[in-house]
Amino acid sequence: DVQRDFWLQRRGSRGAMAQRLAGSSVEFDSGGRGPHSSVNFVTAHDGFTLHDLVSYAQRHNLANGEHNRDGHGHNLSINNGIEGATDNAAVLLARRRQRQALLAALLLSLGTPMLLSGDELGHTQGGNNNAYCQDNDTTWLRWDAADADLCGFVARVIALRHALPLLQSRGWWQSEPHGCDPAALWYTPQGQRMQASDWEDGQGLAWALVLHQPQSNDALLLLLNGHAHPMAFNVPAGAWCLRLDSESGWAGTASGVLAPQTSVPGTCLQLATLAAAAPAGA
Repeated sequence: DVQRDFWLQRRGSRGAMAQRLAGSSVEFDSGGRGPHSSVNFVTAHDGFTLHDLVSYAQRHNLANGEHNRDGHGHNLSINNGIEGATDNAAVLLARRRQRQALLAALLLSLGTPMLLSGDELGHTQGGNNNAYCQDNDTTWLRWDAADADLCGFVARVIALRHALPLLQSRGWWQSEPHGCDPAALWYTPQGQRMQASDWEDGQGLAWALVLHQPQSNDALLLLLNGHAHPMAFNVPAGAWCLRLDSESGWAGTASGVLAPQTSVPGTCLQLATLAAAAPAGA
């Protein structure tokens, strides 16, 4: 719900979103449990598929025989101006950007990601969010109609997670360097360390996260912009090479060094790695 609220409804506090990126440590960091105890998901077998989450503002469950009264009514979904299927290019582009931002945030968050089968294919249930009783074309996966571009994006993000040890941490993120656990340093787009008032700012839908390993030079930079418009970021010191851009759907080997001030598109998550040793927390 926090992810949906942030990316689709453009509301909520930075603190709530940061907690989900950090594996919901407030709830799970107890009794000796590790980050893998936290299972992250945006969609599940009950409710909208990811495709429908950004294509329908209301559930469409008449075929279930309960006069559209069944299924969850609090979906935090969005239709981007047109309910359901459309060939409007602008609407389709907005939906793609939202799906890719949600998927990237899911797959890069600390903890165990849970990906609903079919979401990587662009599977739709026609707005039915309680389709347990539909053993037919509503729920069957259409492998022949799979969205190849979306499949490729998901595969590349998963490969990136496997390639970067900081994204596979077995320890909770710390606010300051401590032992072997990664340090998580949070910044405003202006490049200032986050303060208490910044965390509760309901209008602040953009910030930067630097993850670094105290015992090595490994570091990651995550730039998030949940606004509808581009945001300028003062990038923390270091030669940061872009590895993922959810807006374009690109993810892979290092590509170019980010300028000290870079613009991040609306509804976008970017990930960069440190090309050379630098004071990642500067």
